Amino acid sequence: ALAQRLEKHELMEMRRIAALVYQKNKRYKQSIELSKQDMVYKDAMETACESGNTELAENLLKFFVENGHKECFAACLYTCYDLITPDVALELAWRNGLTDFCMPYLIQVMREFTGRVNALDKKTTKKEEEEEKNKSAANDYVPDYMVPNMMG
Repeated sequence: ALAQRLEKHELMEMRRIAALVYQKNKRYKQSIELSKQDMVYKDAMETACESGNTELAENLLKFFVENGHKECFAACLYTCYDLITPDVALELAWRNGLTDFCMPYLIQVMREFTGRVNALDKKTTKKEEEEEKNKSAANDYVPDYMVPNMMG
């Protein structure tokens, strides 16, 4: 009830409080919409990040692209890093001439993926080496004395 009354208040700070109340009550979409209306983009990004919702973060990213807010696009990639998928970020950047603004994000994603692949490669290499040792150890048994064939 308080948030709804403050949402329509003439002072921007009161509307900002309404957005924060919505955020605290986990009504993230309403909070983001209110922040976008008042052009308090930092609050919108922080709310999207706190929500943990990929769809909200990507919609906010698209909003920044559609309205020509290049710096906000880059800031949103940084703030909502864990929520935004690299394919969406790259496609939006490429289609709208924002690759320079997207590049720090993409470099970080590539670094993270490379680290993950290297870690997985080490694990699989260790497993393969252990399996190879176990196979060769089982085949190493050669009896000292062989029983001659008694059939004749």
